[in-house]
Amino acid sequence: MNESDRQTRIAQLQNHRHALLQQRDRRGASIATIDMELNVVRSELQALYAVGRIQPRYHAVPLHCSSAGH
Repeated sequence: MNESDRQTRIAQLQNHRHALLQQRDRRGASIATIDMELNVVRSELQALYAVGRIQPRYHAVPLHCSSAGH
């Protein structure tokens, strides 16, 4: 997944999360079901954020190591 795809997916998940939160506030909503779906969305968002934090360091390390070896 490239950075553009990751950002697009994050935006989709944030929109979906917002819709689920609004849905949960409605009278008669199935709160348990919505909360389970919110947990799935939250987990995927956390994974996508973690990938974004790891990628810059990952790219920096091999470049540094390869130049040090020459």
